Amino acid sequence: MQYLTLEQFRATVDAGGVLSVTLRAQGAAFAVQAQTRRGEAVLVDTRRKSPRLFIDPRKALKLLRELGIRRAGVDAEHWRPDEADLLRPQRPDAKARMQVANEMASKMAQRVQSALDNYQANPASASDAMAFFDELDQKIETAS
Repeated sequence: MQYLTLEQFRATVDAGGVLSVTLRAQGAAFAVQAQTRRGEAVLVDTRRKSPRLFIDPRKALKLLRELGIRRAGVDAEHWRPDEADLLRPQRPDAKARMQVANEMASKMAQRVQSALDNYQANPASASDAMAFFDELDQKIETAS
C-alpha cells in the first residue's frame, strides 16, 4: 500500500497513474483509496501521515473533481455515521470565551471613543488619555 500526500496524489492523477478511486468508510468518515499502476494507494494527511478522512463525502468528491477524477466508487460497508461527533474536537468553552472577548472589545471601543471625545472637547486632558492608553497597553501585555 502506498501513502500519498495531496501533492503526490495530484501528480499521480496528472501522470495518468490512477486507474480507479473508492471512498472507503472508516467509522463515521471516508478515506480516499485509489488503485494505481503501482498498486493500492491511500490519500494521507501531509502532517500526520495518516489517512485523510472526510466526514462529509461530498467534500471528498469535490476534491476528486478538482483533481480531474470524474468517477469514484463508494464502499459504505463500515460506515457508522453515529460516530461523527467522536471525530470533531470538543470545544465546550469556545462560545463562552468568544462572548467574553466580544464584551471586552466592545467595552474597550467605548472607552477609546470616550477618551477621544474627551480629548477633542478638552485638549488639556491629553495626559488622561495617555494614561488610559498606557493602562490599556499593560492590560493587553498581561493578557497575552
